[in-house]
Amino acid sequence: MMQLKSALLALGLAASLSACVPILLVGGVAVGAMVGSDPRKSEVIKTDFDLGAKISSDLIDTWKEKAHVNVTAFNGIVLLTGEVPDEAAKAKAYEIAQRQSRTRKIYNETVVSVPSTAANRLFDTQLTARVKTALLTDANDADALHLQVITERSVVYLMGVSRPDIAESAARAASRVSGVRQVVKLVEPLAAN
Repeated sequence: MMQLKSALLALGLAASLSACVPILLVGGVAVGAMVGSDPRKSEVIKTDFDLGAKISSDLIDTWKEKAHVNVTAFNGIVLLTGEVPDEAAKAKAYEIAQRQSRTRKIYNETVVSVPSTAANRLFDTQLTARVKTALLTDANDADALHLQVITERSVVYLMGVSRPDIAESAARAASRVSGVRQVVKLVEPLAAN
C-alpha cells in the first residue's frame, strides 16, 4: 500500500511539472508515455488523471495482487489492459470503469491469465521507449502527433487524437519495432482548427 501511495504521489508531482502526463499505472508504477504534444486542456488532463486514479484504486481494492490491471484515460476514454483471474473479473473490471460518470468509452483489453512478471513489465516498458523513438523518428508532422503509447504483453496501444494519416503512419512505425506483437489504434480524429 505504501508503494502505491508513493507512486500516486510521484504521478501527482509529474502532473504538476508537465502537461504530458503519464496516466498508466503498472503494479503501482507509472510507465505510460505521451509522444508529441498533448492537445488536451490542463483541466481535461487533470480530469483524465483523476478518472484513471479512481478506477485504478477501485481495481486494486477489488483484487489486490490477484490481478494486474492498468488503467489509461484520455479524453474520457478508458483503456484497461493487463491480467485478471477469470471472465467474471474481466466483466467486473469493465463495470468498475463504467461506474465513473466521466467515462465516455471503455476498451477492455484485459486477458484471463496470471499476473505478468516484473521481467515482462520491464520488457513492455523498454518496448514503449523504443516505439516512442520510432514514432518521433518517423513523424512527418510532429505537430499533429498527439499519441500516448501503452504496451502490455508486447501489444502496443496508440491512444489519443491525431489526423488519420498520422495515426496510420504511427501504427506502421510501431509495427516495425522488434518485439511488437500487435499494434492497436485507439485514436480519435484531430479536430480541424
